[in-house]
Amino acid sequence: MTQLVDNPNKVFMKNGVPGKILLVDDDLDDLEFYGESLRSANSSIMIEEEHSGVKALEYLRKAKKKNALPCLIILDINMPMMNGKETFNEIQKDRELAAIPLVIFSTAASTPEEEYFKSQGIKYFKKPHSCKEMEKIAIQLLSHCS
Repeated sequence: MTQLVDNPNKVFMKNGVPGKILLVDDDLDDLEFYGESLRSANSSIMIEEEHSGVKALEYLRKAKKKNALPCLIILDINMPMMNGKETFNEIQKDRELAAIPLVIFSTAASTPEEEYFKSQGIKYFKKPHSCKEMEKIAIQLLSHCS
């Protein structure tokens, strides 16, 4: 199985609520597509959705206070107000939030952002368009939430 992290030196702690994933994307269709694919791979998965980086950070800070952080963050790059890179950089400022496994989904195949995230040891996926392709990715992602 392919590792979620490109950089083997970046170690993620398995913390957070098992089976709870935070999806951050301003595209409602993408949120629905990812959620359905993840639930198809594991029907007990709990999905939390936020539509911007700002809202995701608010959610994470509240979840941290409640000791209810997600086991995985799936983050879009292109969002209004605060894009994925800016959101990621804010998450990295908090040691506990930075320990949550995070992956990037983007419509762009190869960009400076992709190189940036790879240099940080973060897996970067081109947004899949087929259910079959997304289900393969979902199985890989869910390995961080057991």
